[in-house]
Amino acid sequence: MKQKVIDLALKKVEQIIQKRSQDLDTESIPIIKGFFSKYAEDNQFFNHLHQAYKQKLSSIDLHHQQDIITYHNDGTAHSIAFSTKQFELPEDVFVELLSFVIEITREVLPLGTVVELNPTYFKPSEQSEEPTRVVITERFIAPTGYNSYFPYGGIIYPIGEMTKEAKVYFTKPLIKQVVHRGFADNIEDAFVYLMKEEFIVDKNLNSIEFSQDDMKRVDEEMKQKVGEG
Repeated sequence: MKQKVIDLALKKVEQIIQKRSQDLDTESIPIIKGFFSKYAEDNQFFNHLHQAYKQKLSSIDLHHQQDIITYHNDGTAHSIAFSTKQFELPEDVFVELLSFVIEITREVLPLGTVVELNPTYFKPSEQSEEPTRVVITERFIAPTGYNSYFPYGGIIYPIGEMTKEAKVYFTKPLIKQVVHRGFADNIEDAFVYLMKEEFIVDKNLNSIEFSQDDMKRVDEEMKQKVGEG
């Protein structure tokens, strides 16, 4: 299944490159494909690369086994040098490729998993210094009108779903730690693969954490709820 997920990520890379081909140097296209093919199995590596972008670092060296990969950001274009090869991408294409590969190759926690969430995620009236525990009861939730989705939805432990508003929707970065893992088997793996294929490849949706517009919208909706309370 791991190889199938990697192949799915590379299929998405191919899709994005075809869509944005007019913005790319023709000679760089095979190099870009080679880069993602070479490192696609290392989700952590792409997360480090994405963090370097978010932190607006001008340059950083990253390691993958024996390889040294140099990332450079000049403010408008983003370049990668690896294995004596190099390519450059406009910022929007760079972020699109990174975010989709990260989400496709990222582990999806099974139903019944209990996680601790960062308390800063919750409304000011509900914040505490102690992390909140949530039982995952849903995955791949696409709110109406959004161009992205929530990877997880759940109910607060040990309260459960006492009201309709009791559900909590969240993303991977909000998880501080996994307290208890739910049950998973080959059927679970196949389901997650199909959902990634449907949401990410076919519908071109990504986790809401990668959409500034949707994150801003969620934040505004949460503030409205606080005001109504």
